[in-house]
Amino acid sequence: MDAPTVGVLRDVTLLVWLALLIGVAAYKGVRLARPAACWNLGGRVEARSYSSADAIVVAAIGLLLLGGMREAAPAATPGADDAAAELSVGPLAGSIAIQLCFCAFLLFYLLAVRGLNPADLFGLRQMHPLRAAGMALTFMVPTLIVVLGLSVGVNAWMQSFWPEVGAQDTVEAFRTSKDPAAKAMLVVAAVLVAPLVEETIFRGFIYGVLKRFTDGFFAAVCSALLFAVVHFHAGSLFPLAVLALMFCAAYEITGSLLVPMVMHSLFNSTSIALMIFFPEAR
Repeated sequence: MDAPTVGVLRDVTLLVWLALLIGVAAYKGVRLARPAACWNLGGRVEARSYSSADAIVVAAIGLLLLGGMREAAPAATPGADDAAAELSVGPLAGSIAIQLCFCAFLLFYLLAVRGLNPADLFGLRQMHPLRAAGMALTFMVPTLIVVLGLSVGVNAWMQSFWPEVGAQDTVEAFRTSKDPAAKAMLVVAAVLVAPLVEETIFRGFIYGVLKRFTDGFFAAVCSALLFAVVHFHAGSLFPLAVLALMFCAAYEITGSLLVPMVMHSLFNSTSIALMIFFPEAR
């Protein structure tokens, strides 16, 4: 990641957390003045089960995100970017293991520390998996049209003042890699691991906690921006934020985290298919 990208993503993250601090205080003030106000109870995503302890965990995740950006700052060593772009099975396996462990730790915290059953909290039992897949496919059609259209438009716009923005590092690495095993592992990470881990963290936990202390719309925007930031690519920031908002909308409409999980998997599968069949596309 180049220095301008790190700077943009860090600034967006800091602005989101500043907005959250102001927003939580403002919503609390309004609720004290108007006890009947219950904006955070709209939709089908249950937020009342979360507490201040969960907000502290969300803040800790934010600190980890900022720390990750500092670690991702460009190295001064010549050729470091080329080395980082290479796909290999070992680092990919390590990355998958870290993501799954982080997700498992969060689920353990909810179940053992907070006494909350993730299956009930995330509405995983509200809908049969086949029905969830059908609804995800229905929601995914307009989502793909909007997000892919935004990606093309934003990329064309940014080329006028940031021509070196390029593609995401993982996308470029997938295109240029000659290692079939590494490519297969990246597909597994994108199609299976990322939807499970990222939806659990961002839609299931972060969105739910933020909704508990603000409201659905404010929580969706803030969690969507954080979701976009963790992909570490300035050119994808706005399209990914819109994608995350679509996931939040599907979660609220259905009440089941299974739906955005399947949508996420479908989106990543489509992106990989486009990379395979249209390798020159950006």
